[in-house]
Amino acid sequence: MTITEVSSLSRAVAEMSVKPVTACQEYLKNPDLKKEDIESLRNWVLSQPQFPVPTEEQLIRFYHSCYYDMEATKSCMQIYYNLRSNTPEFFNDRDISRPELKQALEALFYSSLPVKDPNGYQIVLHGLRQYEASKYNFCNGVKLLAMAIDACMMVEGTVPGFIFLFDMKGVKLSHLTRLSFTFLKKFFTYIQEGNPIRLKAIHVVNTLPIVDKIMFMIKPFMRKELLELIHYHSSDLSEIQAALPKSCLPKDYGGDLPSITELHEKYTDWMEKMKPLFDEEEKYRINDKQNRKDSSSEINIRNLSID
Repeated sequence: MTITEVSSLSRAVAEMSVKPVTACQEYLKNPDLKKEDIESLRNWVLSQPQFPVPTEEQLIRFYHSCYYDMEATKSCMQIYYNLRSNTPEFFNDRDISRPELKQALEALFYSSLPVKDPNGYQIVLHGLRQYEASKYNFCNGVKLLAMAIDACMMVEGTVPGFIFLFDMKGVKLSHLTRLSFTFLKKFFTYIQEGNPIRLKAIHVVNTLPIVDKIMFMIKPFMRKELLELIHYHSSDLSEIQAALPKSCLPKDYGGDLPSITELHEKYTDWMEKMKPLFDEEEKYRINDKQNRKDSSSEINIRNLSID
């Protein structure tokens, strides 16, 4: 493989490719990645009968996300497979023709932005299209977010890092009543311990006074390291522009990219084309329910008072 081909791979998200990345491409673009380490990791997986056997590309993503730390990689894989197997609400039936996801795509917007930041970090954008809390479903929202992240990994493989760009416009206290502690806990466990990416920053734009109440609800699930990644920006566009170049921002934030509406439409088209890859990924689950660890108890936030 040539350097030109590796450069082309870095545009796979921008081009909304549906061609999976290969292990050969990963080894070429990651000089510190050793094939013998991946083989050692595969041998460990084979000694864990409850695990599905990942592809070489999947093993590489786990190992890279943990900065080539073998023990951290094993822990990440255990959490990843337990949560993916125990939480179908987030990770199964990833077909945007399903009625519940059609509704979610009307209520929410997403994009795996086509231009990376100067560090080569992939930016994933998310926010509300419809502001009525009754239109919001947390699990379907997480599912679509996970689809955006997974699609990037599937076609482009490892990248130096990811940035989440969340837009708070339209968020109300009533949205909090649509959440449950069970799924919040699973979401943050996955993001912090089981998601095979290098998360570098979370930028929250159009922050509102209720952000303090939101943080009160979710902070118990967040580690110090994740809290330190969060950066808040008001509706003053100069704030987000100081953090991320205009070249990788939608025009809604004064950037050079297409509008959020256009980017969301392209995301939707891409997710439709990615269905065969999502279906294939769903085969990698823990089949023995006795090996699934899920001690969460369901507590709905709508039953709590918010001062």
